[in-house]
Amino acid sequence: MGPESGPPAPTPPHESSGWASAEGSRGLDRAVHGRDPELRVIAAFATSLDPSTLVVSGPSGIGRSTTVLAALRRTGAHLSAVRVVRSSSARPYAQGLVGRDRLDLSDLTAPADPGPGHELDPAGLLEAVDRGVPHAGGGPRVLFVDDVELLPPGGIAWLERLGDAAYERDWRVVLAARRVVRARLPDDVELVELGPLAVRPLRLLLDERPGLPVARDVADRLHRWSAGNPRVALELADGLSESQRRGDVGWAGPRTVGLAARRAYRGLADEAGAADAARHPLLGLLREERAAADGGAVGRVCVGGTVAETILDGLHLDDVAALADAGAEPRVAARAAGVTLLTGSAWAEGAGRWAPPVAAAQWTDHLWWRDPSGVGRATRAAGVRAAAALIELEHTGRLADPAALRADLGRLGSGPDPHWLGLCLQVRGHLLLGDGSGARRFLENRAGPAEGRTVAEVVARDLATARVAMFDGRAADARAHLAHATDLRPSAQEWLPVQGLRAVAAAVLDGAAPGSALPARPGAWSTRALGEFAVDLGTAHLAVGQAERAAELLTIGLERCAWPYRGRAQAHADLVEAHMLHEPFRGALPYQARRLVDPPVPPDERTDADTAAAHARTLAVLAALEGDETGRSGVEGWLPAEPAPVSPWQRLRSLIAYGRHEVAHGDRASAEPALREARTLAHLTGVPGWGVAVDACLTGPDTRNEHVWDELDDDERELVRLALRGTTNAQIARIAYVSLRTVANRFRQIYAVLHVRDRRDLTELARSHPPSWLAERA
Repeated sequence: MGPESGPPAPTPPHESSGWASAEGSRGLDRAVHGRDPELRVIAAFATSLDPSTLVVSGPSGIGRSTTVLAALRRTGAHLSAVRVVRSSSARPYAQGLVGRDRLDLSDLTAPADPGPGHELDPAGLLEAVDRGVPHAGGGPRVLFVDDVELLPPGGIAWLERLGDAAYERDWRVVLAARRVVRARLPDDVELVELGPLAVRPLRLLLDERPGLPVARDVADRLHRWSAGNPRVALELADGLSESQRRGDVGWAGPRTVGLAARRAYRGLADEAGAADAARHPLLGLLREERAAADGGAVGRVCVGGTVAETILDGLHLDDVAALADAGAEPRVAARAAGVTLLTGSAWAEGAGRWAPPVAAAQWTDHLWWRDPSGVGRATRAAGVRAAAALIELEHTGRLADPAALRADLGRLGSGPDPHWLGLCLQVRGHLLLGDGSGARRFLENRAGPAEGRTVAEVVARDLATARVAMFDGRAADARAHLAHATDLRPSAQEWLPVQGLRAVAAAVLDGAAPGSALPARPGAWSTRALGEFAVDLGTAHLAVGQAERAAELLTIGLERCAWPYRGRAQAHADLVEAHMLHEPFRGALPYQARRLVDPPVPPDERTDADTAAAHARTLAVLAALEGDETGRSGVEGWLPAEPAPVSPWQRLRSLIAYGRHEVAHGDRASAEPALREARTLAHLTGVPGWGVAVDACLTGPDTRNEHVWDELDDDERELVRLALRGTTNAQIARIAYVSLRTVANRFRQIYAVLHVRDRRDLTELARSHPPSWLAERA
């Protein structure tokens, strides 16, 4: 349902604040945004030493009533204030701002002279409200005369008489009027004019409305059409569907003028000039409606470019179904491919999306560059190959020739001004190849200001920047960029790439484990997006110490996408660390996981210090799982051998992996210094969630006290006794009349139950924590 269908939201006939007050609150509980200077002036006036008069003016819907009430509440003056409503009618009434007091003032009115309407007797009014509405506060009393349409010369004379009567009784008078001629006001009357709200305050107001969260670009458009008038903006927003508010369906503007806008522009349509019409688009539309009523036609501004481009550039993804036959145009084909790769969705996986009936060089040019006319032939050919490789990765999760993609990305980076959808793809390409420094340089050098960029481009740049930040361990920066992207297009929160990044950020910043909810729209995501999502979730579970879940998700993720944006070096390090901590597999890496990390990551994917550190961590964990002495050589054995400027983030990861390994195998004395350093680094590097995991590891019970000696049966206990006496496996086999393989298998089962690696650990455990049955037998 669009803005052109359905009636506009009804407007209360005498509420000029721009939104209706809550029942029973008398409008005092309404938040006011963007009016701090005006609030300070009104609050100071209400509590001033000398009684005087203040006029607050502004068009209908601008927020006069709400601003005055908020200012009175800010200083406590609402306790002693009285509000007069319908003062120019034959049935005015007054009410206190607290309690249920309500006075009918009909007996105090008389026809206005000169002019239409009625006029209250000032002295009688003050006497009636002073007597009829109790003084609930300790400060001076305030008379708030609301909803005055126009303050003509006769009204100014009445205001002067009211001010004189108020002065005698030590009252302050605040009058809210729609239109006031400043030059006609007496010198002792102050004037506060409420102008249009700025974009941000209006956005805050829209977001507070239940069921009305709006995308940033939609809020900007509402601000333009409403000219900053809160009530008009809310009326326009009420007419939008949920998809239009979120930006998933395009909205160029209203086709009719609603009731709130007609009230705001009443009397101005004929008086306003060209400049006013430019500032108030609805004023022009109102004139067009009048012309149409007189037999003319209402003209509409045409949107530049094709409809398909507008839909894709605006990320109006609910309208994508209308693009079934749009793939033949090169620019549209490029936008469709770019948006599909950006979102990770599967709605464009048909052959017509990836292989439009035009030459590949034509549409891939528009994927990478805004103006491809100056691009050389070799660079354009590299763009064709890179697009094909990334599309294949999207479908299969595999790269046929990573070296070729690396070379093609290097050539693409030297091209002219990139389209930011292509920039996002290039950044992800650098990251998945382990080239974090290349991704950072490309992003810093090629991403200029956002002016003139489409919604899709801005969201793509934010997502690219968030990926680089997460690659570097800057989770707070990643969260900020994701917030900027989802503020512009709220539906981006449902994309798997964004969900995965948010889960990792929540884990490392807040120590929060990922929820168990399934991804939105299951089955609608590409192989690459689903694999990366699983890898991100696995990393998040690993950060909070949920090793079993982390091992499952990292295994699933790398099976589906062997080249996640975090790079194979970091993903492999997380995978083997999760399996190291996963209890059923302590002492061995499962074949399924071993297959994913073999062969090792080649040197060109770990050229910088951080990816080299992740690779060194992988090798250290593998060596520890295989019984190597690397785990006993200190944390330095888990870092690259060559002296390199490893970032605090990667040193933190190595410290935590080493400490967890030592705690899991009973050597708390070696683990504690590393974990304490890791906790300090976690707070210094802005990832306190890792600090929570470290604290849990440090304060947890001593794993050596958790060994379950009593779970061994009688035969296993006898094997332990023989082993502790120094009996070899061969001697045990001869004594028990079994094969040597049987003895070895039984010892593996014993080691798994006791959570130790070998006979040496078994001997140390028996010495430090001997079981009761061993002492009894001795």
